[in-house]
Amino acid sequence: MASKDRFPFQHVWMGLIALLFLVGSLVLMNPAYVFVSPDETANGFFAERVAQTLIPQGEQNDLLQSFDRLHPRSTLVLEGRVVPGSFLGLPVLYGFFVMILGSKVLWFLTPLLTIIAAFAWKKLIARFTSDLVGALAFALFLLHPAIWYYTARGLMHNVLFLDLLVLGAWLWVNRPIGRGKTPSIWNELFAGLLIGLTFFVRTSEALWMTGALLLAGLIWWRTISWGRLRAGMFGLTVGIALLLLMNTLTYGSAFTTGYTIGSTPVIDIPITDSIDSVALLPFGFHPMNAWRHFLAYGVTMFWWISLLALPGFFLLLAQKAHRRTLRFVVALATGISIWLVFMYGSWEIHDNPDPTQITMANSYVRYWLPMYVCATPMVAMTIRWVSSRGRSTLTRGLIIATFLLAVIGLNVNATFLQGQDGLLKMRAEVLRGAEIQESVLRYTEVTSVIIVDRADKLFFPHRSVWYPLRDEATYEAMPALVEESGLYYYGITFPEEDLTYLNESRLKRMNLGIERIETYDEESLYRISITP
Repeated sequence: MASKDRFPFQHVWMGLIALLFLVGSLVLMNPAYVFVSPDETANGFFAERVAQTLIPQGEQNDLLQSFDRLHPRSTLVLEGRVVPGSFLGLPVLYGFFVMILGSKVLWFLTPLLTIIAAFAWKKLIARFTSDLVGALAFALFLLHPAIWYYTARGLMHNVLFLDLLVLGAWLWVNRPIGRGKTPSIWNELFAGLLIGLTFFVRTSEALWMTGALLLAGLIWWRTISWGRLRAGMFGLTVGIALLLLMNTLTYGSAFTTGYTIGSTPVIDIPITDSIDSVALLPFGFHPMNAWRHFLAYGVTMFWWISLLALPGFFLLLAQKAHRRTLRFVVALATGISIWLVFMYGSWEIHDNPDPTQITMANSYVRYWLPMYVCATPMVAMTIRWVSSRGRSTLTRGLIIATFLLAVIGLNVNATFLQGQDGLLKMRAEVLRGAEIQESVLRYTEVTSVIIVDRADKLFFPHRSVWYPLRDEATYEAMPALVEESGLYYYGITFPEEDLTYLNESRLKRMNLGIERIETYDEESLYRISITP
């Protein structure tokens, strides 16, 4: 059993932290449902479609039969329908909630589920350490900048994946369901189901998840009864069966995904110090790339957490209670973290238009959420150890409060204020995007097509979108698109000489012309039409 050391008013400050987390996670909420990224826009759209039809597909569209490029990023066209270009788990699971509670629930699902997962994390950590360490891990889980940031952007898959994983582990290890002191077999069944759903939400993590499950089974097989194992395997099978069923209904094959029917993403990876033929690593094995990205996004970006986690790592290993179990768990968590660093760190990703920017919006941060979470009990152990040097309850409480306030302050700065992609700047951008969306929709017909560069997330699904403008296939399609529907371009405002070139040369050869309708900051809306 865990030690019972506690911090005064523990439930009060845990509740306040949960409230702070919830309020901060809703900072991007807006009535126009404008999201930061095309991934979130697509997931929101397909969740709505699941609520209406039970299948994450757009409506049959004759225009899509002729123009398979007529779709936003993060989606694909299959047999005249827009389908997800990514994993199906989030839109399918959230779609059922939308069916019951309405579209607004999309803003609340991830924050509320994350609070529940943080509570489960608290119980899981407290089981092997102490109630205080568990409570500190709860706070550090919720207010970790990476988790907080991507919870606010809750229609990305990553936090949902993490929440399901934590909840599944808690049900299996702590077994909270039961009568009195007799745990129910429902713990294992639901644990297996939640783990199965993690495969549904992020199928790309299947390899290390499977390896971790097998290794855990080998380590603790003596403590697992056949009844528990059968219940867990049944739940796991149901979760994976749902994945295969929805793949079949959406793509026509159980083992087809949005990634396997789409084109291969463009990946720019230096060839030095690399092994591109490693089958288990889809982006090759690039140790220097991985090390550089780990230092930038795993150590330096949250340096205060890194500093506190390092001594906590050794404090966990040195703990006498549950020593054998903790050492296995720490080794397993370390192995998973190393795998994630090499798997995703080998990939050269630039989500920000400026490739020199190191911000939380870059994908390494969301891919490494499990690694960040594994560090929270280590930080908690460090805080507890330092506070234990205090000579009185008041002194120990003040030490803990000081650490928490310092960490929370740095976390708030990193999440909301720091860099080009802080949540407050993102809020200003989505609110401005909502204004632009409203204006552009007034100027354009419902059946029109808008050619965009990066603004597809503003206009889809209200209008059909095609991207990008600067592509020969786009120019070739323009005459037919003008004949089929109204055609517009929204993007960076053209200098006068570029507009003249288009009207007197590039478009004139196709009997087309372009005229500016309205300007929004540095971008403008243009109409493309047939010239007399």
